Amino acid sequence: MAMWSRVRRLLAGADGATRAGLPLAELLAPVPLGALLVLAVNDWWLKSSHAPRWLTGKLSDLAGIFVFPLVATAACDLLLWAAWRLGAPVDFTLRRWKLGVAVALTAIGFAVLKLWPDGSDFLVRAMRLVAPRTHVALDPTDVAALATLPLTWWYGRRVLARGAYGRAAWALRRRATAPFADAAACGAPAEVVATLHAALAAADLATADAALARLRA
Repeated sequence: MAMWSRVRRLLAGADGATRAGLPLAELLAPVPLGALLVLAVNDWWLKSSHAPRWLTGKLSDLAGIFVFPLVATAACDLLLWAAWRLGAPVDFTLRRWKLGVAVALTAIGFAVLKLWPDGSDFLVRAMRLVAPRTHVALDPTDVAALATLPLTWWYGRRVLARGAYGRAAWALRRRATAPFADAAACGAPAEVVATLHAALAAADLATADAALARLRA
């Protein structure tokens, strides 16, 4: 755990009441990084090797379905973070509703890709604007990969329980009340969240940072 805390600090920066780290902590852990690695190895090596097509296809589906909502929330929040840095009154932090929307859209989009020929063709053409090598085969059995989405939801809630990156700094600027309600709802210790809320309300930065550190211990 300490090693991954250092990795997050290295890649996302320091995060606390006075400084907002980059809002991509949901990607900086072994499981999502492992899923991204599987996708990279599968797409750039296994698919061009003699590996069975069914195996490479299922690997892409399983790893991609799990990690795509996390990539989507991180990418969206990074754009919002840039706007926040310029003074825009936006919430660039991970929220339960953002995670839920990303999971739901992933489920809908993947079902369209695999089950609806016209919809699949439209989405593939759109994806090729970003990734020209995109190829999707219609296969109703691939929809079984959607069973990984509850794991994505569970993992995202664990990230929220540790305190979303940038949330404390955002709360101070916006004078938000109960900004870590999502953390409490996702299993964070109620007494630590209460201490964090009280410290932020009083602009007690040292106590707020100490409470945030307890959430992430």
